[in-house]
Amino acid sequence: MTEFEKYVVDGDELVHEFCKACREMADVKFITAERKISELLIQIATSSELQAIVASASRGFDFKEAFAKARVKAGKRYSLLPPVKPRELIAFAVNLLFAFDTRAVDLQEFLEEYYYSGNGVGFAFTAFARNVIVPLGDAVFGELRAFSERARAESAAAVGEPVYEVEPYIPEEAVADIVDRIADICDIAEQSNTLTAEERESIYSVAGGLADSVRKQDIRMVRTLTVGLRGVVRSSGMSEYLGEKTDELEETLRHFGV
Repeated sequence: MTEFEKYVVDGDELVHEFCKACREMADVKFITAERKISELLIQIATSSELQAIVASASRGFDFKEAFAKARVKAGKRYSLLPPVKPRELIAFAVNLLFAFDTRAVDLQEFLEEYYYSGNGVGFAFTAFARNVIVPLGDAVFGELRAFSERARAESAAAVGEPVYEVEPYIPEEAVADIVDRIADICDIAEQSNTLTAEERESIYSVAGGLADSVRKQDIRMVRTLTVGLRGVVRSSGMSEYLGEKTDELEETLRHFGV
């Protein structure tokens, strides 16, 4: 064992702390942003589970190529659209944070280029955190669950025990975000001039039931109503516009195995 390995911790606790720290980054002031980024990377370095999750996600990942694909021209500047798939997002986000931490990329210059805000760099960092770091925490949580289930299945198989499916669970801190996304879909429907009253009422009904099921952790009903919402949206006069928000909702639910 090397001297550094003495500080590497097993268990899920550090992973949950890391996910919580990622969510809190949206409220971090820019003046402390670089220190907070360093702390996230230290958490990865000192957790065997986080190391395994990041290593698995990074296998075969080309950050330079991924970054080039993520850059989207927006007027005189570029904006950044990070990968949507959880494992690609993990590899992309961790590589980017490491580039900031090592000063390979200047954080403020990056924010002014890709997340420019007329209200200042603090607003730009908040937008970046919500776009990259908060989703990183969600993706890591999903991977932790997948890792845990594989380990449980392998352990059970080794001793000849039956393997039972573990019902997905939406973390309490994620429930509010998911319900907000559902409310956004209803807001779009309410403001639409192209939906009929019947189409609008159908969206409200399914979306309301979905939000209630999310709060109750009724995963089976969440799955059923998500499919139902997709069907209602596709049949509406705003299917293309509403479809984008529905895609985002479904992607968030997939992060948690739903």
